[in-house]
Amino acid sequence: QLQTPRVIEPLATLSLDTDATTARTALQALLKLGEVGERAFNTAFTSEFAKKPPDERAAWGRNIADIDPRPGVGLQPDGLPDIDWVEILAGEFTFGAEDERNGPRKLTLPTFYIARYPVTYQQFQAFIDADDGFHNPQWWKGLAADDDHKSSPGEQAFKYWNHPRERVSWYDAVAFCRWLSVKAGYKITLPTEQQWEKAARGTDGLEYPYGKEYDASKGNTYQTGIGQTSAVGIFSGGASPYDILDMSGNVWEWCLNEYSNPENTGLGGASSRVLRGGSWGRRMDYARASYRDGWPPSFRNFNFGCRCVCAAPYD
Repeated sequence: QLQTPRVIEPLATLSLDTDATTARTALQALLKLGEVGERAFNTAFTSEFAKKPPDERAAWGRNIADIDPRPGVGLQPDGLPDIDWVEILAGEFTFGAEDERNGPRKLTLPTFYIARYPVTYQQFQAFIDADDGFHNPQWWKGLAADDDHKSSPGEQAFKYWNHPRERVSWYDAVAFCRWLSVKAGYKITLPTEQQWEKAARGTDGLEYPYGKEYDASKGNTYQTGIGQTSAVGIFSGGASPYDILDMSGNVWEWCLNEYSNPENTGLGGASSRVLRGGSWGRRMDYARASYRDGWPPSFRNFNFGCRCVCAAPYD
């Protein structure tokens, strides 16, 4: 009886309610049904959730943070981060803008894969908690981080499992990628800013991932009014042409490139590194897909997070 559409569909709708008790009770009931319940939730999320105003979506994300079942948000059964990889096919794209370094130009990249979401609090915590994780000297070799920096991670400001992990330095992000590479069995890194920008803008040089005009309802920026990070992936209307989420707002994302010498993507040195995407605490201009910022690689801030790329998962 519980698995009939007459029961499941109302449950799926209730699982998106902004009342915490209602949403959690309905979602937990759906998850007990296994794949059938998960499919019903995903269908409702796709068709109904984007219609809600941003503040209601953000509240929902906080309310169900510890039981969020969406792929790419939490952990795999083995306790490792569940990364939802999206393929970005080889080809030409527009990189840069009139007011950015060197102006717009055409570049070509080989195929790569990028995570649909920024690394979440739960995913990064797996790295911190692992016996061979954050405190393993192997992940810090060749990095200019000092001993104090390597001794403990920054403290998460907004402690919701499905929110982006913030207060992540560039060094922390590189160490996380090295650890995850060994665990996954294929090389995972931070994106270059060229990879990041192609994933954000597509091939036609969009101003924002979702189009040419800013829309406060399509990304978590200062104008959106949430006042903190939000659960990843709740701004589906702000998806890039490749269906990548949170590339305009939520948290700035570290890239491999040095800010003043972007041709250098090596891991040595202490020069400032590129950040992309804007954040919940910055205005719309900073959330443009071509905008680049730069900070020292040791800097941990509650606006800063990261996202992963790889050449090919499962190699």
